[in-house]
Amino acid sequence: MASPNDIMLMTCAAGNQAPYILPLLKDKIKLRLACQSDASAKLLKSRYPHAEVVQGDMRVLADCARMLSGVTTVYNIGPGIRVGEKEMGLNMVEAAIAEYQKPNSQFKHFVEASVLNTQIRKMFNHDDKRYVEEQLILSPLRYTILQPGDFFEAAVPVKQWLTMEHPVRPTYVPEETWSSFVALKDLGEAAAKVILERERHYEALYPLVSLNGNTYGECTTRIGEILGKKIEVKEVSWDEAIQVLLEVNFGSDQVHSVIYDKMAALVSFYRKRGIKGNPTVLEWLLERDATSLEGYVAYKKDELRAEGAVLPSWWS
Repeated sequence: MASPNDIMLMTCAAGNQAPYILPLLKDKIKLRLACQSDASAKLLKSRYPHAEVVQGDMRVLADCARMLSGVTTVYNIGPGIRVGEKEMGLNMVEAAIAEYQKPNSQFKHFVEASVLNTQIRKMFNHDDKRYVEEQLILSPLRYTILQPGDFFEAAVPVKQWLTMEHPVRPTYVPEETWSSFVALKDLGEAAAKVILERERHYEALYPLVSLNGNTYGECTTRIGEILGKKIEVKEVSWDEAIQVLLEVNFGSDQVHSVIYDKMAALVSFYRKRGIKGNPTVLEWLLERDATSLEGYVAYKKDELRAEGAVLPSWWS
């Protein structure tokens, strides 16, 4: 079990997962939050004043070693669709091994935030994660691997729709694409439990899915029914999808060829098929039912209320 004197490092801590994990860890374990940019560091210091914030480049082994120095646990989130994505993960494992082998080391647990279906080599970012998982399994470290499905928040962005007078879902994923989804709320609770309970989860690999057996179209239609508002679906072309995703994630579609190829492979895959998983493991971990579409809509409404957002006239 974790103690309040233990230190947990979270990498890529300015991303989507942190807001659903870190509040559950406050006062239960010391937090060290890692990021690369000055903007992310400023955001983290403002959002989590009780935490230590460190900057570093996971492509640099010495930076990984510095971030890991003295920690008990690492929750390793690897940046997706990046040049050197595999190498960043391997560096973190190598640096963690060195930290673990130091005299009087406090290092006890490497939690890898991976992806569902790393076996799918057609998606290069999944293949990168597969190498990291393999290296971790072969290492002397005590580890847990979490494999979340498609985030509800990315696949069906209810929070965005709730602020629109006429909700629209522009998408490169056909309505008939079948996939498995996870609510960030569920992922956050599962991750916090693994971090705090520690030993019970050594050498475990957990596929984490809140909802399976539904297509993107079915999810969109059902959410529209819950909201009492039709969600317009606007499918975009393959080329346009890649351009938009690159601009959203990198600020431009003029990127390194490796990044372009990774994004193109991801778009091509999801135009034909999705990833597949089952909620049973997640529900066992949480000791409750996984979040349904109704529950997902409800907690997104709660988030908007808490933020004091300006809401459209149709919203209730």
